[in-house]
Amino acid sequence: MSFDQILGQEKAIAVLRNALRNGRLAHAYLFIGPEGVGKRLTALTLVKASNCQSPPEPGESCEKCPSCIKVNTFNHADVIRLEPEGEVMKIGQIRDMQKRLHFRPMEGGRRACILDSSDRLTDEASNALLKTLEEPPPETHLFLITSRPHRLLPTILSRCQWLKFKPLSAGHIAQILQKAHGLDPEKAQFYASLAGGSVGQAEALSNRVDFQKRLDWLQVFSTLPQKTTEEIFELCERMAKEEEEIQDLLELWKIWVRDLVVFKTAGEASMKQLINHDLGSEVAQEAKKSSLDQLDGIFHLISEVQNSLALNANRQLALEVLMLEIRKEGSKSSVVLPYESAAVEEKVFSKY
Repeated sequence: MSFDQILGQEKAIAVLRNALRNGRLAHAYLFIGPEGVGKRLTALTLVKASNCQSPPEPGESCEKCPSCIKVNTFNHADVIRLEPEGEVMKIGQIRDMQKRLHFRPMEGGRRACILDSSDRLTDEASNALLKTLEEPPPETHLFLITSRPHRLLPTILSRCQWLKFKPLSAGHIAQILQKAHGLDPEKAQFYASLAGGSVGQAEALSNRVDFQKRLDWLQVFSTLPQKTTEEIFELCERMAKEEEEIQDLLELWKIWVRDLVVFKTAGEASMKQLINHDLGSEVAQEAKKSSLDQLDGIFHLISEVQNSLALNANRQLALEVLMLEIRKEGSKSSVVLPYESAAVEEKVFSKY
């Protein structure tokens, strides 16, 4: 992959390209930005361009020479990649890297050390790394990748050149999902809209939440006002058995409420801004049946439960309170998506 194929990071890439073309690459870079926006990919692409044996132009890679192929297949002898072992990156990993740096580059070009999730260095590993940052070997470049720079030692931060990576637009993420994973445009746009600017998050969501499950979960939400207290308790008991599914469910409910607010505020002109863009007619009908105050209350209720669950609150109790409050705050009637309520719940929760 060349620099031109990395979407959404034009500013950061322009800085690196200019430094490479002018022979001014820093010895150590700190790549800062959300998870899954191309930091690691940019580091590998820079290493590939700096070692390419037949560059089509300065600062580019041919993708065909032995060096480019080795970088692409993670087999380049002069590319050292470190990741946390378990929860942390240990001093032994830094020591092993330093031993390798005592020798000249094996393939005669530039050498790169890529420390992924570098904010998870132990204190001992951080102090050991400082020695390399203070006196880096010739033709060696370090790339510290992190989404949480505040967790790194100030002495490490001060010895790196910072480069910020921004969240990707939903359009860029959708393009990547279509090209890399073969998703159709409608699905790619939906997952991209949920991803918070991260390709990695979009990919994870596409593996966990399919279109059918989304419709099923929205159906559960839409029928809450008609449920008895006993039915809600039974539903919450089944739901509480799967933590990850609950988080996905709550996030989809928040997005549904968000779409209702958007439509209620802007009307038909908002159709292109809906995340559930394929359910525009359902959004239009449902939005008419709730006030903005009701929707605002439901949105904050869901957010509060998400925060409580993040603090290890009792899942079943939290869900019971949430659903009873939604029933009270919700509209008197709801749009029923094209499934019978009981059949949907049986399908959604049958594995429990």
